Amino acid sequence: MKTILVLNTGSSSVKASLYSIGSPNAKEPSKILTAHGEKINTEDSFINISILVSHIESIQRKDASKNSLHRSNSLQLTSRATHRQEDQDENESNVKKLLITEPNLSHKQAILCIINSIKEVYPNVIESVVAVGHRVVHGGDLFSDSTEVNDEILEKISSVSHLAPLHNPANIEGIKVARDIFHDNVKNVAVFDTAFHSTMPPYAYNYPLPKEYRDEGIRKYGFHGTSVKYVSQEASKILNSMNRNSKKMIIAHLGSGASVTAVVDGRSVDTTMGFSPLSGIMMGTRSGDVDPSIIPYAMKKWDKSEQDVMNDFNKKSGLMGVSDGYNDMRCVTERAAKGDSNALLAIEMFTYILSKHIAGLLISCCGEIDALVFTAGIGEHSACIRRLTIRRLSVLLGGMKVDDDKNEANGTKSNGIISCEDEENINRCVALVVPTDEEKMICEESEKFLK
Repeated sequence: MKTILVLNTGSSSVKASLYSIGSPNAKEPSKILTAHGEKINTEDSFINISILVSHIESIQRKDASKNSLHRSNSLQLTSRATHRQEDQDENESNVKKLLITEPNLSHKQAILCIINSIKEVYPNVIESVVAVGHRVVHGGDLFSDSTEVNDEILEKISSVSHLAPLHNPANIEGIKVARDIFHDNVKNVAVFDTAFHSTMPPYAYNYPLPKEYRDEGIRKYGFHGTSVKYVSQEASKILNSMNRNSKKMIIAHLGSGASVTAVVDGRSVDTTMGFSPLSGIMMGTRSGDVDPSIIPYAMKKWDKSEQDVMNDFNKKSGLMGVSDGYNDMRCVTERAAKGDSNALLAIEMFTYILSKHIAGLLISCCGEIDALVFTAGIGEHSACIRRLTIRRLSVLLGGMKVDDDKNEANGTKSNGIISCEDEENINRCVALVVPTDEEKMICEESEKFLK
């Protein structure tokens, strides 16, 4: 059996997943391991690893013919580290859990720690890796698709890191570590969040600014592309299985970060996030679109620096700012149910701004769509937000109404459909909930380079 390792190296986190591929009885990759390293580069850094034992043991039974990894890459845990194993019972999917606490783990140390911890428990597993897929937040206008990494590609990714200074350097570190560990034994593949949006037309991605700005690469790039690509493909499968049209859809990726994308024939034609992930709709702590003249006004009014104001926009706004301290939609919804006026306002603003942007994106789809798709944390789990949003858009979406039972079940009992179905007009726009899986998408993108 062969596996693909997926790495998502964030500004303060490291996430890894291992997928088995090429199994005769499996039509798609199967996740067999996950690892989440949090609070990287702090005293409280830790890693949680979950292993699906039955799959791992099937790999161990295979003849591991690859060379073992270089011992020089091993990480010796200090006396302050804790390494705990916990076997869950058979009713919990036969999962083995590892908890590793090690102060001040760097990104490189966290990745090495994950790999070496797996090797300690299942020595042959890492030798089954044939590719490493990396999430890279920003590819600028240099990358319109996933690409195999070499020295030249790495330099190009570095050249656009100023467009995502909090994310790209960490992504690059993950790539370098993986290349050091596996050398030329496996392929490293970069999968860009921005790549899916490279199909936007110039009139959609350009800003009405002087030419010198365009020449400097100041334009709309869009984000959440890997998620949107995956969800659009899954939504198309659902719609096609029901003999419904799937040509045009609008996908609302609603998490702590949030954006909405118009997709036509499987291609992004416009999206709400722009030059940076700050723009677009209201988010957990980010403001979304606001009048840029607020920046110099706030600097003068409160004697703040430009960085202070940008920090307010990025970390103290959105749900956090309007609800007066809560960036989690679950908390905001609970407080709104108790009559909290700030929470009620936050929900009204969130759904109004979201609906307004969806309505605007209808223009990108020639005025009509086949499906409105909700995904990510809020999109997949907040029946309230979906209901209020669809209610605002009902007239524009052909009289769409929410099926309360289906919506409350998050579409899990109705093949994702949460709107009332019209048997007389099967091609009327429908609303769906489709869970996203960016890691699986990265795995599938990486697998292409093995063929």
